[in-house]
Amino acid sequence: MFTIYATPSGGQAAHTLAGWAVTDLDAEMEVLRARGVTFEEYDLPGLVTVDGVAEAGGVRSAWFKDSEGNILALVESASG
Repeated sequence: MFTIYATPSGGQAAHTLAGWAVTDLDAEMEVLRARGVTFEEYDLPGLVTVDGVAEAGGVRSAWFKDSEGNILALVESASG
């Protein structure tokens, strides 16, 4: 559970602000894309995404931004 509220002191995080563990990353991304969410693409040392997904060490992750530009993540681990 988390709370969202309006505040004049709100900012924007330049890092992943929140993440959700999911069991089927592809299915979750499909649902969110259908609702207009765009997933971030990264090409950085140690972090490269393909179609919005980064894979490393049995973990698959995808990042997107909220309406204020904060970075949010979905994470699927091989262990479930």
